[in-house]
Amino acid sequence: MADTSLSNAFISLNDVINNFLISYTGPGKLIPDAVRTEVVFHARRCLQEFAYETLKSQFTEEEATFTSPLDFPTSMVAIISITVGAIPNVDTLVETSNLAPAVGEYYVDYASKQIVFNATDVAKGNLVLKYLSNALTTDESAAIPKLAEEALYSCMVYAILANRGDTRPDVLQRLLIEKTDKLETAKSRLVFTNFD
Repeated sequence: MADTSLSNAFISLNDVINNFLISYTGPGKLIPDAVRTEVVFHARRCLQEFAYETLKSQFTEEEATFTSPLDFPTSMVAIISITVGAIPNVDTLVETSNLAPAVGEYYVDYASKQIVFNATDVAKGNLVLKYLSNALTTDESAAIPKLAEEALYSCMVYAILANRGDTRPDVLQRLLIEKTDKLETAKSRLVFTNFD
């Protein structure tokens, strides 16, 4: 399980999954039989759906040490800086559009999803990449605003029951309306919220 320390305004996806299993699954509940893997799948899927238009993601600065060329980190949103980590007092590398980077330069090859450096820079020592990471797209430690928590639960309930053949159509219709309503409520609440 992921271990995440978040501010009071956020909850981790791992906590959402655990809360969902306790509140919505089990004998006599809305979903009598659900395994954790099924809940995790639908939680991640609902989170992806929300991330595009509803949820405000929490961006963090991360570091990675590597040699050239570097494949994009899967959670990378934007590069902050690239430095030669083992050598003190070396300037930050500057992005260039040239396909053959000069000393102290790099280029981003979007076609192959790699960041390429001059061989001289790599020979000096480890390169340290600082980048913004979107916590919503990484793992179960994803930071979700608590204002959208109920909307996520509604999406998960609907998604799980919609994938089962024995769910009554009137129940699915009610759950879809509830999901849509909570999604709209979450959107309107998040628009005016400043998480800083």
